[in-house]
Amino acid sequence: MSNELRKKLHDLAELGDKAPDPQTKALIEAIRLQTAVLNERLFAIELQVAALSKRLESTTD
Repeated sequence: MSNELRKKLHDLAELGDKAPDPQTKALIEAIRLQTAVLNERLFAIELQVAALSKRLESTTD
């Protein structure tokens, strides 16, 4: 996870803590969690693409 994304997730957590009502807090928390999940999925895809690229390079040599 990049430092920039980590900071944004932290900022969202702080914003949620300052939310004026429970519904707003829940919405902000949902956005924060979805952002973290999407980042993890993107990282997994990047690893798969790197592995596939490595395999393709080894078969063309």
